[in-house]
Amino acid sequence: MKEWIINKEDGATLVEDVSQRADGQVKVKIAKVAISSQDVCNLSAMAKDDAVVPGHSAVALVSEADDDSGLKLGSRVVVSPYLQQCEHGEEVVKTMGVDVDGLLRDFACVPLENVFALPDGISDEEALFTEYIAMGNNVFEALDREKGDYIVIVGASTLGLILGQMATYYQYVPILIDLDVDKLALAQKWGVCYTLNPTYDNLERRVEEITGGRMAEAAIFSGESVDVNAAIRLVKNKGDVIIAGYATRAKHAVDAGTVLKKQLTLKGVCNGIGELSSAINLLANKVVKTDGLIGATANFEEIPQVVESCVKYPLQYGKILINCD
Repeated sequence: MKEWIINKEDGATLVEDVSQRADGQVKVKIAKVAISSQDVCNLSAMAKDDAVVPGHSAVALVSEADDDSGLKLGSRVVVSPYLQQCEHGEEVVKTMGVDVDGLLRDFACVPLENVFALPDGISDEEALFTEYIAMGNNVFEALDREKGDYIVIVGASTLGLILGQMATYYQYVPILIDLDVDKLALAQKWGVCYTLNPTYDNLERRVEEITGGRMAEAAIFSGESVDVNAAIRLVKNKGDVIIAGYATRAKHAVDAGTVLKKQLTLKGVCNGIGELSSAINLLANKVVKTDGLIGATANFEEIPQVVESCVKYPLQYGKILINCD
């Protein structure tokens, strides 16, 4: 088995993985992996001892499994990147490709509970976004808002664009904010009625107009192009703010004074644990669209060139599909 490791000293290096499948694990042949250009840039700046194998979205084929696993050899699956572990007597969730080694490899051995069968109606490319939909479900569960509530989504990242669609499906009213006009146009194509660009729009004034003067009931921060404090400014008193995504992004200074003054509830959501089956169902029913979210495609052996391009143009590609066949 082979895997790619990316770090500051060596760049991208293909290494042998000699691990063997254990009881209760499934060995899968990775077919496709999605990696983000930002993740590649983050790893490229890390010391060798801190870096992990990237990749937290993968579609695979079952290669080996226990006889009582219920899995058929050769069946198509999506791999959940979330691993539940116990640390200091407390259950924590680690994410492959973020906290521990990920899925940019030709084969992987993963726990049975991390493998989910895919119906024929979901393409490999669509399935690569299952984890984001799962995280979206956990975001909206954390918000627990009423139908018709206005929800500001700050950042048209991959997660932000998916959250916009899910908010509409769950009968909220999303207001998506980003600096990228192409991403905002994509969101409008997918049914997000209100999109704002800080370059052209006075955010406070426009949200006040859209909400009839009361501001948004909740906000979700899901990107980096706009400051996190936009989410804090645009919610009403005693509103909710969710910071969502993986904890490898740039650091942001939260305006604690405004949080206190407005008596806001601030929460973090960094995984989609427990929601993979529901996410697959939403994909199968075409609730969430993903066409346009993949910015580039490359083959497994082209990772060094991918790393070079991502470092040179960190914001150009977004999600990159890697064919591992």
